[in-house]
Amino acid sequence: MDRKKVIALEDRLPQLKQERKQKANRRFVFYACIFFLLIFVVVYFQSPLSKVHTITVSGEQIVSSEKVIKASGITNNTHIWDIRKNAVQQKIERLPTVQSVLIEKSFPNEVTIRIKEYSRKAYLWKNGNYYPILQNGTMMKKLRDGKMPVDAPVLFGFSKSAALKKVAEGLGTISKQMKHNISDIHYIGHSGSGDDLVLYMNDGNKVVASTRTFAQNINLYPEVAANLPKGKHGTIHLSVGIYFIPDKSGQTSDQVKGN
Repeated sequence: MDRKKVIALEDRLPQLKQERKQKANRRFVFYACIFFLLIFVVVYFQSPLSKVHTITVSGEQIVSSEKVIKASGITNNTHIWDIRKNAVQQKIERLPTVQSVLIEKSFPNEVTIRIKEYSRKAYLWKNGNYYPILQNGTMMKKLRDGKMPVDAPVLFGFSKSAALKKVAEGLGTISKQMKHNISDIHYIGHSGSGDDLVLYMNDGNKVVASTRTFAQNINLYPEVAANLPKGKHGTIHLSVGIYFIPDKSGQTSDQVKGN
């Protein structure tokens, strides 16, 4: 039976010393890295490097980038680590034209504000001027003299903000093709039946509707119009009962669709 080779302790000492030295060196490098990293973090947080240097705004078309930045409350004296995204978003969303906000922070000191604005859905005719109306009912500054609205319906007689908002929200739910088929919308708040809207369509029809159900029922118009008698134009009622009255006098109402 072979005897196992025995290595003398004095022969192993240099190897053990080398291994211990390597371990000690690795520990030193590790702790040195931690130390310098902490020093860097402390210096960064206390130095001007941590203050916001660049603020970029994207997506703005109606509101100016200056107003967005001012609303955010972020300045060049703001430390980037002190920015609370949710709080900044809520501040910017208070602007009447802003629908949603996304805040991005980039090392070392850059902030990007991405906004989505409410789109223009109509124009309000008031005191001889046209005022763009956003989807949330916000009225913007009047159009320049001589400029005419061509891409959205014109609203007449809207003196109540609640009715204006309802109609603007309803226009936001329809397709561009449908919206372009509406020439103008008149508000007749004195109607005792609750049908307080009259829409004049570019296809020759007239629509009577209610602000309460406008957003829901206006989407039914293409289907109703497609089922009208060929070559006939008249008034379509889109409120409690949906029916069609031809232009010619003496003809009875044609029931198109009922609730």
